[in-house]
Amino acid sequence: MEKSSIKKVNVAGTVGYVISILIMIATIAGMVITAIAAAAAISVSDDEVKVAVSSNYEISATGNILNKLNSFMKVGDVKDLNELLSEENNGKDVNVNDKDISYINVNKTENGLEIKARSNEDTYSIKKILIALIVQFLLLASITVALHMVNKLMKALKKCETPFSDDVIKYMNRFAYSLIPAVVLNMLTSSSWDSIKIGTGFDFSFDVASVFLVVIVFVLVIIFKYGAQLQKESDETL
Repeated sequence: MEKSSIKKVNVAGTVGYVISILIMIATIAGMVITAIAAAAAISVSDDEVKVAVSSNYEISATGNILNKLNSFMKVGDVKDLNELLSEENNGKDVNVNDKDISYINVNKTENGLEIKARSNEDTYSIKKILIALIVQFLLLASITVALHMVNKLMKALKKCETPFSDDVIKYMNRFAYSLIPAVVLNMLTSSSWDSIKIGTGFDFSFDVASVFLVVIVFVLVIIFKYGAQLQKESDETL
C-alpha cells in the first residue's frame, strides 16, 4: 500500500484508540452506577413499587379542531370526544376502562382543548428490577470487554504498516467473538426491563439488527484474512 494510505489508516487507528478509551470510561462508570443501584435494590428486594403517571396536554389550533379530533378521539370505553365534552362530563374526571389510562379530563378552551389524563397504577417487583440491574451490569461488562478488543485493534492499526497485518486480524477476530455475549445480553436486558411489572411474564426480545451487525463483523474478518493471504502470496512471489 502507498505510504499516504497507510498514514490514513494509522491516523484512523489513533482516533479510534482515543474514542474507545473514552467510551470504556463511560461504560465502567455505568457499571459502578448499576452496581450501586443493585445493592440498594437488594436491601428492599421484598418490596413492591406502585407507580401512576399523570399528564397534561393542551391542544390549540385555528379552525374547527374539535370536529377533526372527534373522528379518532377514542379512549377505552369512551366512544368519542363529544362524550367527554358533554354537559355531564366536561371538565370532570371521567373514569376510563382502558389498559393504560385510569381517567381522562377534557376541557374546551378558546382555541382548542386542555386534556388531563392519569395512567393506571402499575406495580413493579423490586426482585425483578434487581434481576434486570444484574443483567444490565453483565451487559456493560461485556461491552467493556468488546471495547477493550476495539482498543487493541485501534492500537494495532495505529502502528501497522498494512491493515492486513497479523495483529490487526487477530484483534478484529477477537472483537467479533466479544460481540456475541454483548448482543445476547443486550436482548436479555431489554426483555428483563420489559418484565419488571407485576403480572408480566418474561418475553425474550430477539434483535435482528444486532445479530446482523455481528455477522457483518465476522464477514469483515474473513475478508481481511483473505486479503492477508493474498498479500502474503504476493510478497512471496516478489
